[in-house]
Amino acid sequence: MNSKTLSRMPLYRQVRQQILDRLGVGEWQVAEPLPSEWDLAEQLDVSQGTVRKALTELVADGVLYRQQGKGTFVAPGGDDWAGMSMISPGLLSESPDRLQREFLGMARANAADDVAAALGLRRAAPVLRIRLLWRQRGQAVALDEVLLSAERFDGVDPRWLRQQAGVWLMLQQHFGVRLHVATEQWRAVHLGRDDLQLLGAAPETLALSYLRLSADSNDVPVEWRQRFCLTDRLALTMQHGQG
Repeated sequence: MNSKTLSRMPLYRQVRQQILDRLGVGEWQVAEPLPSEWDLAEQLDVSQGTVRKALTELVADGVLYRQQGKGTFVAPGGDDWAGMSMISPGLLSESPDRLQREFLGMARANAADDVAAALGLRRAAPVLRIRLLWRQRGQAVALDEVLLSAERFDGVDPRWLRQQAGVWLMLQQHFGVRLHVATEQWRAVHLGRDDLQLLGAAPETLALSYLRLSADSNDVPVEWRQRFCLTDRLALTMQHGQG
């Protein structure tokens, strides 16, 4: 976000953005307390009431949380898998291995009609296309394509996606947007040649397509994501009450 855009915001929104910028560079970690409202007000040269309004909005968005008598803390970041895991088929009590994320790249594109409609964008609106590969014990098991409004999230730096744990955490820390899954679909599909190559799968392999739309705290659609999962060796499971 450039300084001209920032200067047009109400003062408390400017403070909110400055706090997000500091979160984005890792000044405060998960579960770490922020300075007091008075200390932040002094640092930012604003009133304590302005800081409180900015913090209250960040708490409402799930970026921060408060503990009575203790202060304001950094909330855990959103998880791109939203409670979903991959485990051995039939082993319902198995603890899933943590998947390793590989950032494949980001490019600008124009939204297809169905994507534009899902995200509430105008026809052929510019979107950011982000590709991620997920591995379990070094072996590729899932491939993501993520689409975001390029206008709403102007200024996304690919380095953020290399350094952080995923798209959801990046949006939370740099834009103050915390996501939840709004709707989702599953179906078996044949993969294209490029996707087969990335996943190291044979041409006849069927993948499970997981298509979902995620929204912000105001239920405004934000993220369109399609995930292709290889389920010949692994099964998908969902932890209820998450995502």
